[in-house]
Amino acid sequence: MKIFKILFIFSAFFTLRMSHAETLQSYALKCDQAIGITVQDFVCDNGALVPTDHLTPSTATYPSGTCDRPNVLNGACDKGSRFQVLANTPSAFAVAHCRKKGLGAGQYGDIAVIQHNKNNGATCFYQGALNGNHNGNVKAPKNGVGTPAFWMTPGEIASSSFTCVSCHDNGPIIRNPYLSQIKKDNPAVGKDNRLPGGMDTNFNSVQPYYFVGDDFVSWKAYTVEVSGNMCLGCHRVGVSNKGSSGTARNFVSLATGSPAQAAKNANSVDSPLWMLPGQTSTNATHISAAKQLKDCALRFNAASQPNGPDCAIKQFTGKRASGVPGSYTAVWGKSTSSEIQVYAWTYQDYRNKYDQLWASGWRLFSLQPFVVNGAVRYNAVWRPSTQGEIQVYGWTYADYRAKYDELWPQGWRLKILQPYVVNGLVRYTAVWRPSTESEIQVYGWSYADFRAKYDELWPQGWRLKMIQPYVVNGVVYYTAAWRPSTSSEIQVYGWTYADYRAKYDELWPLGWRLAFLQPYVVAPGQVRYTAVWRPSTSSEIQVYGWNYDDYRAKYDELWSQGWRLKILQTY
Repeated sequence: MKIFKILFIFSAFFTLRMSHAETLQSYALKCDQAIGITVQDFVCDNGALVPTDHLTPSTATYPSGTCDRPNVLNGACDKGSRFQVLANTPSAFAVAHCRKKGLGAGQYGDIAVIQHNKNNGATCFYQGALNGNHNGNVKAPKNGVGTPAFWMTPGEIASSSFTCVSCHDNGPIIRNPYLSQIKKDNPAVGKDNRLPGGMDTNFNSVQPYYFVGDDFVSWKAYTVEVSGNMCLGCHRVGVSNKGSSGTARNFVSLATGSPAQAAKNANSVDSPLWMLPGQTSTNATHISAAKQLKDCALRFNAASQPNGPDCAIKQFTGKRASGVPGSYTAVWGKSTSSEIQVYAWTYQDYRNKYDQLWASGWRLFSLQPFVVNGAVRYNAVWRPSTQGEIQVYGWTYADYRAKYDELWPQGWRLKILQPYVVNGLVRYTAVWRPSTESEIQVYGWSYADFRAKYDELWPQGWRLKMIQPYVVNGVVYYTAAWRPSTSSEIQVYGWTYADYRAKYDELWPLGWRLAFLQPYVVAPGQVRYTAVWRPSTSSEIQVYGWNYDDYRAKYDELWSQGWRLKILQTY
């Protein structure tokens, strides 16, 4: 199969913009897009209280005193700190940690959020300003730093003297006794605030991990590997290019009790070692294994890493590890509109995201179901709106048509119509919006019949509203809708890429731009293009048949330059 990886940029003008620091709001939006969940406003007091069992003395205030499971970051028993799971879906989670730091009721000295996608590894860190005495009613990062400033900007987080990756070098969550001790739901809010991955023995082992955002491109995390080392049986151990702490350089030693954790009570059943779980006394073999990893990590060199059986340091962050299926064809136009996308999601994950975004004022801009190995996946793009909409997913034609006829007299018209073929059967996904506009449709017609209808409707003042070719047993069928218009348009149907591209290049200088573009596969390795152009001189950028990772890198590059999706199609 010949894979097209071609980028074309046509623009009435194109200005190369110098890189610049990203705002917190643009970073939060980029995080939402990459991770698939949104960090909403939250209240620290609604989190689970992190126990400080056997605090000695019981009147101790931060940072004095000892307890069974102290805060590893600060080496303190921080009475009154709270941990909260803000969201946890099959694909992603977001958590907030509100460290009390000895402050009074409703006040916290350090508030931090981690947002992570379990499938592609995308991770974002948000940090409240480290100036103490924060109100625990926290506004979402997507709303900006706040007045007075609360959230640090991405640039401030990335360049701070104590960067997040300096500790979080083997994955997004450092699983330790301090937070893993949270066992029960918080009855006050009906939420499960247990640490995500806390019960998964293989957490942070082979899962992908990368950092979202322009300011974090310099963050790199590496695995530290020593052949036969017992500490690597369940999870990886890491080192980063930032700071001098982390799992290999610090935490493996603390975990095995050499040196002892600061502010920790003497080892006991109530105050066991970090590793192995439940262990109540140090073990020379474990301490030796931890020392091997630490000694290896201390050989870290950004220019040249060791790579032998006794010590190997290998970068595992820096790019997304997606495994997202499909070949992506996309067209961008100039815009600064907000948008959120998901790619190749299952229906359930997509539906959970839809329901979450609905209440926040997002509506579908595009929706495409496509089939991978007999399973239906969904690409979707949302834009800000509060307009009504009704959808159906994967319905038979008879059921879809009955719904169409029911909604027509109630003032609903098609916004999106996507027929697709799964196991040889045609299914329909559709979205309606409130409207009384006239429309005409045909479903599953041969090209000859569709073309005859097109030619009949043209002089009557009807123009294409949507067109969807699909293939059953090697035969191409057309579903289309028209609406009243006298706009000019040019179309091609089922052309090879070379012929389509030649037509595109011919029409560009004449002032025609894409209104519809539909690639589809007629046989293994044979992609065909149906396209419709309308008069315009607007700029546009396209990619054709790219894999997800390359497409996504291009999307991220274009976002900050003011380009937004106009067309997205996957096959």
